[in-house]
Amino acid sequence: MKKIIVAACLLLALSGLCAELVDKIVAKVGTDIILLSDLQKQLAQMQQAKVLTPDTDPQEVLGEMVEQKLMLQKARELNIKVDETRIKNMADRYLKQIKGRYGNDAAFAEDLKKSKLTERDLLNYYVDMLTESALTEQLVERFISAKVKVSEPEMRSFYETTKDSLAIKPVSWKLGMIMREIKPGKDAATARLNELKEIERRLQNGEDFAALASSESDCPSKEVGGDLGFFSRGMMVKPFENAAFALNIGEVSEIVETQFGYHLIKLEERKGEEIRARHILKMISASEADTLREKELMENLRQRFAAGESFNALAREFSLDPESAETGGELGEFSERDLPELFATQIMQTPVGQLSPVLENEGMLYLFVRLEELPTRLYSYDEVKDQVQNIVFRRKQMEAYGIWIQELKRESYVQVTL
Repeated sequence: MKKIIVAACLLLALSGLCAELVDKIVAKVGTDIILLSDLQKQLAQMQQAKVLTPDTDPQEVLGEMVEQKLMLQKARELNIKVDETRIKNMADRYLKQIKGRYGNDAAFAEDLKKSKLTERDLLNYYVDMLTESALTEQLVERFISAKVKVSEPEMRSFYETTKDSLAIKPVSWKLGMIMREIKPGKDAATARLNELKEIERRLQNGEDFAALASSESDCPSKEVGGDLGFFSRGMMVKPFENAAFALNIGEVSEIVETQFGYHLIKLEERKGEEIRARHILKMISASEADTLREKELMENLRQRFAAGESFNALAREFSLDPESAETGGELGEFSERDLPELFATQIMQTPVGQLSPVLENEGMLYLFVRLEELPTRLYSYDEVKDQVQNIVFRRKQMEAYGIWIQELKRESYVQVTL
């Protein structure tokens, strides 16, 4: 009954209904003490930070505060430091996020006032919380995580005893894909090359390189006359680099082709191992005809598959995704939630065994097929081995943490009076 009354009064204190409660020591940790007002303030700050729930037990919060004191004492003993600037910046971000949930600053200030807190109090709460977290992380790594080992037998034993509830795999499908890229055809490349040849002719007739770059280049550097600033070897694609470093100051290159398109390059300066250059770029982009050509190819593949041709054979011959093409277009097993988010709806609307409509995204075309439906089953050990290892590690870590905290309590004088 005493626990219930104290807990109720602590929570009522958040709204000022138990403001007359006399302050007292509720815990001693070595030479440090925790006052009832400290606990009340912690609960108020947790409420303001939106981490206090209706079923929060104040005695559990006090227990965490005791552990934090033990941690801080151990950190001081070992002279462990944290990055105070980084923590302050993180605390500022958290405070801004909380303020952003209110309609205005006045509403935020009013809520703080109700909890008898200031904005500085809440900021300090975040600083303390993040500092304690950083110190705890270092201590746990040194005294616990580095010593926790998980063996293969432990992992297999955990899997065998929990697999019926832990490792249920939903209905899934063997998923296949054919991917094509809409690439510029020869006509598009020739047109852009001819445009740059015309610019080259204008340069030869005396027009200014920077001015032409500003008006004609497809590169964002056009805003500064095509100026790329200083760069060293290894910073540009190889054909561009080779041409640029071969120039004399003031010289303009012949037309250079790279994966980005066609370039004219002018060398402006040399400084040690670096050069400064300008360039005019004509990017090669796919035309409507190029897009139509690829879409017609994909539609033809759909027809050939519907007529009975092997999906694996079509994927190996036509897919431009090198990894999946080697496996005949097969991507592996996917449940509904694992499907590519962008195309999940269209994939699920297409019956199993049929190719999806041609799907397009950012210059890429896709065909998907659910090749085979696989019923609900247990995940095999190998499929969930990494997750099992993590779960077992965390459990052993928590056990070791509990033992270590008890050792710290024995080393220090800890007395809880709440």
